[in-house]
Amino acid sequence: MDRKSICALLLLGPGLAGNAHALKDPTQPTDPKNYFGSAESHSDSSWSLQSILSSPQRRIAVINGTRVKEGERIGSARVVRIHDSRVLLNSRGRTLTLHLLPESIKVRP
Repeated sequence: MDRKSICALLLLGPGLAGNAHALKDPTQPTDPKNYFGSAESHSDSSWSLQSILSSPQRRIAVINGTRVKEGERIGSARVVRIHDSRVLLNSRGRTLTLHLLPESIKVRP
């Protein structure tokens, strides 16, 4: 075998073997459910406030990876009010407060 034939076999060999060891596309977006789970499957104790986006025109909270506005539902809860660092939820007749940061971590300048 000459050198060109060996190089061709080395380059084409893995492709001829099929998709037995297919690589995952690194540019493919990840599925948020892998990190945050599905909003419908969360119990009341597993709500996680991750972010609050606030402007004069609107307020949006990110809870369990899902963006919600005041009045919208996430799972069994309804978003009552979005404040600067907390969100009030109403779930099954109870009012729940989700804090962006625990009070013990907040520091005022």
